[in-house]
Amino acid sequence: MTRLLAACWLVLLSVTAFAQVEPVVEVTVKPETVRVGEALELQVTVLVPTWFAQPPEYPDFELANTVTQRPPDSSYPTSRTINGENWSGIVRSFRIYPLQAADYRIDGAELGVSYANPGAAPTRTTVPLPAVRFSAVVPAGAESLSPYLAGSALRLSVSISGDTGTLASGDAVTLEYRAELDGLPAIFLPPLAPALRFQGAAVYADRPQTTDGPLATRREKLTLVFEAGGEFEVPPVTLSYWNTERGTVEQVTTEGATFHVNGPAPADSTAVDSSGNVLNWRSFIAAALAGLLVGALWQVWRRLLQPAWKTWHKRRLASEAHAFKVLQRALRANDNVAAYRALMAWSEHLQPPMHSREFALRYGNAELASALDDLGTALFGQGKAAPAGSALARKLQSARQRYHKARRGRTAPALPPLNP
Repeated sequence: MTRLLAACWLVLLSVTAFAQVEPVVEVTVKPETVRVGEALELQVTVLVPTWFAQPPEYPDFELANTVTQRPPDSSYPTSRTINGENWSGIVRSFRIYPLQAADYRIDGAELGVSYANPGAAPTRTTVPLPAVRFSAVVPAGAESLSPYLAGSALRLSVSISGDTGTLASGDAVTLEYRAELDGLPAIFLPPLAPALRFQGAAVYADRPQTTDGPLATRREKLTLVFEAGGEFEVPPVTLSYWNTERGTVEQVTTEGATFHVNGPAPADSTAVDSSGNVLNWRSFIAAALAGLLVGALWQVWRRLLQPAWKTWHKRRLASEAHAFKVLQRALRANDNVAAYRALMAWSEHLQPPMHSREFALRYGNAELASALDDLGTALFGQGKAAPAGSALARKLQSARQRYHKARRGRTAPALPPLNP
């Protein structure tokens, strides 16, 4: 009987010991310093004394001005001997792409763990993760790149479809621009097609398409519908990028194109009847006085108004209001890539600093936060559809109004007492 009680006591002690053992969690970042746009690997290893009752619950490791992705085969099992016992483990990897040169830090992340506890219910616990630190830099010589592109190779091409041999009024041609980058994700590729405006031709642009894979790809399509005859010139397009293998800034350029269209020339809205071009002495004096007035106004503009306007314009372009306007425009155009970049740029202006998801939960609701998550996951091809841009723009506008109302409430001075 005594031996049976002793055995039960030992079993009870071992179960209690299992229950009190904390999982072992390790976090590594390799390398700790990368060039802007290049990936670093964040690896989380969690070990438990028995086996996992459920998959660990990982944080998303999202951070402002970064893109976080799960690479293929990002999780795999492992094991380790700890204090003479065999512990089971899981290793999961994340890729983080910094979008700006800065020092980054992730604090307060937690990992949910559930593992078997022999003879009792599974043990569930939350383990705080150590602070994650890393830095991103722009390589010397690439500071002038805007936007910053980096990779071992960049290919840029344009293909023209349509009967370009003999064009006449009413005909159309299509130009498809394609960029392939062996390096950064497709979100880094900027707009490709030139901004075209012709008198005598209408220009229609399709929504840009981006894909990630062995090569990040961006495709844009322009359709030119000729409404009159004449010569229409499309300029070449040039992109600059940092060649990571050669360590130099290089350029790639597409060919331009010129289209000769048969038909009547477009009407010249500036044309004036020759009978109205006869100058008499009165019109000459009026023109001279107008020239003097224009010259005087130009001097006032150049010396007084232009410096002030440049300062105001520079501040406006760097303002939160302008960044939000760019974000709204991209959302309403359903350009997911441009919207995601604009969302990150706008979030930098928030005070106090916060991630866009935190902003959504604080000043919007869980539905808005979920829509922002769907925008990112749809962009990186993880099986979700992107939210409707116009609806997301309206929800962000409402949340922004509450954000500014809260800021005004914090900064409003207190009223003095009525009876001092």
